[in-house]
Amino acid sequence: MIPQKSAPLLGLACAVVLLGGCMNAIPAMRAVPANADDHTAGMAQIKDDLASIPVPMAAPVKAPTAFQGIGFSQIGTQPGKSLNERRLMAIRAARMEALRDLTEQVHGIKLTAETTIRDQTVRNDSLRGIVDGEIRGARTVRITPKDNSTYEVVMELTPDTVRYLMRAARLGI
Repeated sequence: MIPQKSAPLLGLACAVVLLGGCMNAIPAMRAVPANADDHTAGMAQIKDDLASIPVPMAAPVKAPTAFQGIGFSQIGTQPGKSLNERRLMAIRAARMEALRDLTEQVHGIKLTAETTIRDQTVRNDSLRGIVDGEIRGARTVRITPKDNSTYEVVMELTPDTVRYLMRAARLGI
């Protein structure tokens, strides 16, 4: 239990440790002047004591190996004279959906919403999402028939390609 009078002192000492931890400073007790009062010497001692406590290292954050976009499309809803034409159109639609998913991840999505209230009752509630961006260098990972009526397409971008796209977007290229 920390005595109430020492709590502000400890808080200040913690701040000093956090700030001092960023620099390779000499121990605080060596920096205390010879004619310092007990309060100053106590703060320096607390700082040195706290600095000597080992701090566990956080696990490193693993960067993604790739950004993946997934798209689905049904065969039966596609235009085409034959089943094979509709399959090709479903694959194309699923590919576009996967590219849209990648664009959302890289460039973000703009959401707009509108709610109409009349007589303290919600009459209309609409939400609209707009994705705007350019994707280059995406590669198709797989095209998978999920059943007799659906295709799944997975596309991916490497982190280097994403960095390139973001730089190009910032520069307007």
